[in-house]
Amino acid sequence: MAGTVRILKDGEILFRLGEKADSMYIVRKGALKVYFLKGNEEVQLALLSDGAIVGEMAFFDQKPRSAHVKALAQTEVTEISRSDFDKLLTQIPKWLVTMMQSLSGRLRTTNEKLAVLEKVQKGNGNSNDYPFSPMVRTLRILQLLTLQLGQKEGTAIFLDYQTTLEWWLQLTGWSRDYFSRFIGVLQKQGMVQMRGEGAPRIFLTARARMQAFTDFIVELQPRVTSESLAEFSPLWIEMLESAIAEATESGYESYNVSALKLSKSADYSKLDSNQRMKIAEGVAHWLKLKHTKSNVEILLKISPKDNKNHVVLLKLLQAFLSERLDRIE
Repeated sequence: MAGTVRILKDGEILFRLGEKADSMYIVRKGALKVYFLKGNEEVQLALLSDGAIVGEMAFFDQKPRSAHVKALAQTEVTEISRSDFDKLLTQIPKWLVTMMQSLSGRLRTTNEKLAVLEKVQKGNGNSNDYPFSPMVRTLRILQLLTLQLGQKEGTAIFLDYQTTLEWWLQLTGWSRDYFSRFIGVLQKQGMVQMRGEGAPRIFLTARARMQAFTDFIVELQPRVTSESLAEFSPLWIEMLESAIAEATESGYESYNVSALKLSKSADYSKLDSNQRMKIAEGVAHWLKLKHTKSNVEILLKISPKDNKNHVVLLKLLQAFLSERLDRIE
């Protein structure tokens, strides 16, 4: 598969975000910049040099380009068209093609979500509508950088702390203190480990849990505002844990628990009926729990298997809120 050699001038665009992908490219000599636009500013995602491949993501999943690419100097690339590649398909195992398509899809999803965040978060990053926007944005950036810049040590994946910080500062413009406290919470919660003193590295030790937490706070967006955030309390977690315990004792996969009659939690049990009703309603609304309510009672439909995960996620959220990471000061 020879492909076609192209010479790009310094600053020449190879392709733009949104364009149809008919080819992928191998850098033979020179340098390419992969970037997206934040307003009029170019935010660099990667710098590619000799031997690098670019454009393969859209090429394999046959979707539009997910970033802009241009030459930073006179650059020579080999263009591999779809017809060139199709000639090789009979020699490439189907599982390898499927794997490449899967990896491309995952990277594209991360890029697209970050791009959405860039559009909806202006100014200093605070959102009047959604208080967790700074947290979501930081988590998405960490996930994107893991895909773009993550390195392996054995089976572990890590990011260079200083490089990650510099990228994060470029993408957000927020304070170093916010980033430091954010990483500190991730570390305390066991989602990352910090290793190395002179050149610290961020080891992502629980990527699945980080992804689950990210998805959780993204899904809360339609139901949570800065005003309603004031309703959140550790008592929510205490009530939910007590409700799960009662539902578990019932032996059923799901069980209607009376929020007013729960008595196994210490502080929650001291509340009057109106306070208990308010807490139960808040939990039901945030977590989309099925419930029935009358003037004197509220029943929550509890599924121990599913709702135990909610407890874990709410505790993680509480840890972030205790460090005031829902705001940029």
